[in-house]
Amino acid sequence: MTDYLYSLSLAKQTQSFLMSLGFGFVMGLFYDLFRIVRVSFFKGKAAVIAFDVLYCVFFCFCVYSFCLTVSEGEIRAYILLGSAAGFCIYYFSLGVLIFKAAERITDFVKRIISKILKVILFPFSFAFGKAAAFFKKTVKKSRKSTQKVKNKSNFLLKVNKHLLYNLFVKKQKSAGNDNNDERNV
Repeated sequence: MTDYLYSLSLAKQTQSFLMSLGFGFVMGLFYDLFRIVRVSFFKGKAAVIAFDVLYCVFFCFCVYSFCLTVSEGEIRAYILLGSAAGFCIYYFSLGVLIFKAAERITDFVKRIISKILKVILFPFSFAFGKAAAFFKKTVKKSRKSTQKVKNKSNFLLKVNKHLLYNLFVKKQKSAGNDNNDERNV
């Protein structure tokens, strides 16, 4: 009687194995989704390593959860092998076709994302454009007024000979001439 409680029937084992094949097939589909995102948005070996490690952790968690639900918490070798076989069946059959079509899929996804971002960011870009134009106009006006003030102040210094600046410059020039007179003697 105790053997019956601990052993699974052949039908239950076969059912679990077939379910694990399907589970592995679905996990292969998830791997292609990871791979398409990686290829379309990230470049380099570091991205490949990071995404593969992330997928392995995700895959292990899902396999463990699958074992908990299908075999009442027991991790059985035929379930692990079935999951791996389902993954390989997907990867070498439908996965090849999907990855070949990945370029079209990624272009489509990029176009959708760019359209969504344009719609979301339009108010901000519009406001930024208006603010930039306002500041550009203000800076241009302040440059003109600063140049006018500078030209006017230089003109006033030249016209009015009794300003302190002009007297200081005159004194320096006359002191320079005195030194030249002493050298000539």
